[in-house]
Amino acid sequence: WYQRRVRNITMESDKFICIREKNGDQSQVVIVDMADTANPMRRPISADSAIMNPSSKVIALKAGRTLQIFNLEMKSKIKAHVSNEDVTFWKWISVNTIALVTENTVYHWPMEGDALPQKVFDRHSTLKGCQIINYRTDEAMKWLLLVGISAQQSRVVGAMQLYSVDRNVSQPIEGHAAAFVPFKMEGNKSTSNIFAFSVRNQTGGKLHIIEVGAPSEGNSNFTKKTADVFFPAEAPNDFPVAMQANKEHGLIYMITKYGYIHLYDIESGKCIYMNRISGDTIFVTAPHEAPTVSSGSTGRARCYRLALMRTTSCLTSPTRSKIPSLRSRYLSGATSQEQRNCS
Repeated sequence: WYQRRVRNITMESDKFICIREKNGDQSQVVIVDMADTANPMRRPISADSAIMNPSSKVIALKAGRTLQIFNLEMKSKIKAHVSNEDVTFWKWISVNTIALVTENTVYHWPMEGDALPQKVFDRHSTLKGCQIINYRTDEAMKWLLLVGISAQQSRVVGAMQLYSVDRNVSQPIEGHAAAFVPFKMEGNKSTSNIFAFSVRNQTGGKLHIIEVGAPSEGNSNFTKKTADVFFPAEAPNDFPVAMQANKEHGLIYMITKYGYIHLYDIESGKCIYMNRISGDTIFVTAPHEAPTVSSGSTGRARCYRLALMRTTSCLTSPTRSKIPSLRSRYLSGATSQEQRNCS
């Protein structure tokens, strides 16, 4: 079920949701422009997968090993490629580049010109047999992350491969969801390249926040943070499925399969909010272009938009002077029960 939903519904950004469906015997792709949801665009397209460009009306289609990119407004084909391998996962990683993941290799395919997919790295052996669910990069595309899951001993195990482009080195990591975010520590001249990832294993749930790469000149090192991730007793099989970062306020959104959201402060590593926002499985998310919002879609085709609103809450400062002023503006309309979930 989860795999079918991921294949049929894609959301590469907050601008479009792309749905593959059948109308009788005819296959079609439905494109929902989030700025005009009352007028979805329907096209009679037969494809295994369809992903919309993050910012423009450009669509990439996959049918077997044939990959094509079309400009919907110009009604023209931009480029095409026939892969020598089955592409098991693909994703727009920028407005002009698609990442292609095969059973053994990760490629980047530029949209411009006649450039063919370029090999970036080989998949690590720890991801063998995994269902690939995500691929992330930092802003400079110098750090790349492949994320997979597999069923083992009645639980879902997460496996990640963190790859450094400059060092040409991979590191296997146990984890389910992750994000990169540029974060400016108090007192530093420039941002640190922060990598956050979360895992739930047999011993419990953890969130790790680290700096990847060498600190910029004049910057202090970011001290690694590790936090426990709470999972309620009524959700014994829950695990993280998505993570988005808010660089303006230094926050991490972590969303679980069972619809819980956890909000963490990057500099302190503290959980500042947790609540259940959906009774349905949330299987795809994207950052909203507004800096304090994240969007997500569930198994019943519901789309949620999560925003930080100004209010006074129970939150207090754990480490630094600016957190109270930030926290006092979060969580609009929080009930007393929701406030008890703050720490």
